[in-house]
Amino acid sequence: MKKIKILITAVSLLLMTGCGSKVPFKESAPVEDASIAYIYMPNYSELADGSSSQNFTIRINDKSVEGRIKSNEYMLFDLKPQKIKFSATRDSIEEKSVTLDLKVGETYYLRIRDNLQNGGFSFENISKEIAKEEIVKTGLAGSVLEDVNNVITELVGTSESKKEEPSVQVSTVKSTSKIDELEKAYKLKEKGALTDEEFKTLKSQIISK
Repeated sequence: MKKIKILITAVSLLLMTGCGSKVPFKESAPVEDASIAYIYMPNYSELADGSSSQNFTIRINDKSVEGRIKSNEYMLFDLKPQKIKFSATRDSIEEKSVTLDLKVGETYYLRIRDNLQNGGFSFENISKEIAKEEIVKTGLAGSVLEDVNNVITELVGTSESKKEEPSVQVSTVKSTSKIDELEKAYKLKEKGALTDEEFKTLKSQIISK
């Protein structure tokens, strides 16, 4: 069991040192006839023991966004003005959502906060004044500094159009999703949520993806 923990830690450290710094936050203006939505997680969103907080998956109008977001990161979306449901999910189980009626030329900020007093998390629309002070300290989710020219955002299609499917994409270069999943699985086993057999099965499924 100790060997597994050492292996996971070693691989994680290699990936972290190899990836370098995140692409720093850069404010963008909405493209023509569109709105901008930022989803971010401030760097104070950490577990009480100082370890990294959980990763969150994002959905827009019930469609999954590529990549995940964690502490000290942000995502950026250019969106068609309409009523849109944003969702953040922790551990593929606990989900919270916010619905906004987007307006042309407007910028919106949605903040994730983990490790609240009851062990839960919050996902809410934040005022520009508060958000701008927090988001400038974050980096682009899933990026490294050399990928600054590879940031991709696409418009989400209107829900009324049958021919035009909603599409959302962000830069997720050098993803470490398998390592993240292995770490989460190991933590669940340590907490007693998974048996040794269940952990071995889950680990095999993650590695074989």
